[in-house]
Amino acid sequence: MAWTPPPRPGWVDNLIAHGDAVGGSEHLVSLDPGEMLDEAQRSTGLSDFGDDGWSEHYAVLVASLEEESQLHLVGRLLVRTEILQALRNRLQLAELWRRRAEILEAPIDEPVFIVGSPRSGTSILHELMASDPATRAPAMWEMQHPVDAIEGRDLSEISDLVTRFWHDVQPEYETMHANSGHLPNECIFITLHEFLSDHWSGCHVVPSYEGHLYTADQTPAYAYHRRFLQTLQHRGESRRWLLKAPSHLSQLCTLFAVYPDAKIIRTHRDPLATLPSAVSLMGTLKWMRCREVDMTRAQAQLAFGYAYLYQQEIEQRASGELPDERFVDVDFDALVRDPVATVEGVYGRLGWSFTEQARSAVSRYAAGKPKGSRGVHRYSLDEIGLDGREERERFRFYTEHYGVTETEALEGSGATAGP
Repeated sequence: MAWTPPPRPGWVDNLIAHGDAVGGSEHLVSLDPGEMLDEAQRSTGLSDFGDDGWSEHYAVLVASLEEESQLHLVGRLLVRTEILQALRNRLQLAELWRRRAEILEAPIDEPVFIVGSPRSGTSILHELMASDPATRAPAMWEMQHPVDAIEGRDLSEISDLVTRFWHDVQPEYETMHANSGHLPNECIFITLHEFLSDHWSGCHVVPSYEGHLYTADQTPAYAYHRRFLQTLQHRGESRRWLLKAPSHLSQLCTLFAVYPDAKIIRTHRDPLATLPSAVSLMGTLKWMRCREVDMTRAQAQLAFGYAYLYQQEIEQRASGELPDERFVDVDFDALVRDPVATVEGVYGRLGWSFTEQARSAVSRYAAGKPKGSRGVHRYSLDEIGLDGREERERFRFYTEHYGVTETEALEGSGATAGP
């Protein structure tokens, strides 16, 4: 069995037909790599994209999009918007850093990264902790418009409309994850500027790019991430940084190489729940943009891949290759059962003060976002063709090592409120 995509809204099918009417959506929305570079330069009046290493990754991505993704008209429009936005930002940031070199001299002290497999509670924990006024988490609109943000131009409403458009393209997606220009979001929306990011592979059928991403040295992407934070920090808000992305799980050594004083909040949830939920999410993201999505191979790869990452992390933390003392482990079930108490416990492990202001903010946010508030996201192991008993044995080393609560049933469905 394999994941089955949800039906598309009628208006999406109607718009896709406009591309078919002229022999292909590529005739309406170009992804020509040279033309997009020229357009970014023309629209900004700038020519310097900064260090050149990113261009190789850009070339692989665009070729993979054209040759492998089978993008429909809506998909081409979405990805062209994102690519042009990334190119324009590179130009504007390079110019900003040339004019104001002091920005890149500012320290980033003990940033905290929330890391875990997809669907393990990273998003809701990120949002809960970011509600504390003492904490600084980059909002989606700042990551899309960084130079405007530090120069006092508020483009949050434009960003919100663009970001929420994903819900219009595929309404089922809102049951899985809340998109908003105002909410904090993942570091992949920063590293995409280096064209080394799980955002590109997560939203498109791009096997060649996925292979390139897997083997590439991602240190430049993390170095760009640091410069990006230094830039946003220049707004004058002196607060502790809180970041988040499941994709950091495969790059923990690189993360610590760039941020040696970082701390990691590591979320844990039963893989028998996260695997089918992640397949459903990833398939839906690709379906928003691509004509055909076959998750059959990805289902097995995901199980194998996360088992490998979990084992590698356990070994690296035990050997000292990763600084185990800088990790805070968080159980998903405890987070859902009592979010305020869980956040308070995390603060204690981080050495942060859980002030009354923080408690009040976290409590209000949790109360305003109850589980299932955006509808029910249904998923099961059976629906993606994985055997529950086999997967239970595959991941037993992980659940036993971290004391992860195992789901009682081998089939599951969930009501997701942002994990």
